[in-house]
Amino acid sequence: MAVWTIRSFLNTDTPQLSKLWLDHHSAFHCDSTCSVSAWDQCVLSKPFFDRDTLALAVANDNKALGFVHFGFASNLAGNRASDVNAIVHNLCVSQNKDEDNIAAMLLKHAQDTLKLQGATNITALGTTERNAFYLGIGDGDNLMGVVARDARTQRWLGHAGFQTTRPTECWEMDLSSFRPPMDRLQIGIRRTCTVGRLLDEDSNQWWQSSVLGHCEQVRFNLVLRSPPKVEYEIMFWYPDPTYSEIDSSVVRLWLPAVPAGDEARERFIYLMAESLRQLQQERKYAVRTYASADHQPTITLLLRLGFRSIEHGMVFAKNL
Repeated sequence: MAVWTIRSFLNTDTPQLSKLWLDHHSAFHCDSTCSVSAWDQCVLSKPFFDRDTLALAVANDNKALGFVHFGFASNLAGNRASDVNAIVHNLCVSQNKDEDNIAAMLLKHAQDTLKLQGATNITALGTTERNAFYLGIGDGDNLMGVVARDARTQRWLGHAGFQTTRPTECWEMDLSSFRPPMDRLQIGIRRTCTVGRLLDEDSNQWWQSSVLGHCEQVRFNLVLRSPPKVEYEIMFWYPDPTYSEIDSSVVRLWLPAVPAGDEARERFIYLMAESLRQLQQERKYAVRTYASADHQPTITLLLRLGFRSIEHGMVFAKNL
């Protein structure tokens, strides 16, 4: 009978973690990789990383068969970790006849540990509101729950009592074909507003700066001319190009809530369109963003700007 034990991460585990990642993703024909250097530079180097929240299932010969990375998500303000909202950052299990039992054991360990630490609910595997690790590395940049193709992880979460809470969607724009929307409303807004790129592109929030510590950030804001007032700000990011093993060619948009009201929404569209135009001039070739698939105002805005849906996912959650 197979015997596995669970232990916390050791510094010598990164080669096994990289292999588990590759094995897990190849099961649903995904070419995602997380190399040893990516683990070291983009995950384990985070100032809030805790080795006890990265648990490995190992066989008697110390061969790793799977891992679960868990902890606390960001709070709603996005400026620190929450005290009660937990998250499964990632779950990877090698393909074998016992994979369901190994996944169940890892998820139970994560839930039991988090409950003892005061968690009241848990989300998997990362959303636009709650995230901490694997941005730009995991499936859907770890911002859209579990991608639709990953049936194994969906099955494991379902068996562990997680329920689907909302669908997510990945949207992408080819900047080579981008044309800003132009109508009477947009022409009027151009006369009353200006869009500028912020020179200091580091976030003033410690949490977000740490989460995106392996990424470059670009911010734009919209300023009303009379009276002068900053009304909206948006942020784009992409993995640091010096990390050669991580794709930095696609710019990601951190999409805030779409403003209510026709005039406010039109100004926000102008901010996005002008920002995309400037990225186009800098020879960026694509922009990607994530949103809830059931939030019609966001979908309408993205379609108007020329984004297209390229991938679907599902957020899973459970009360503890």
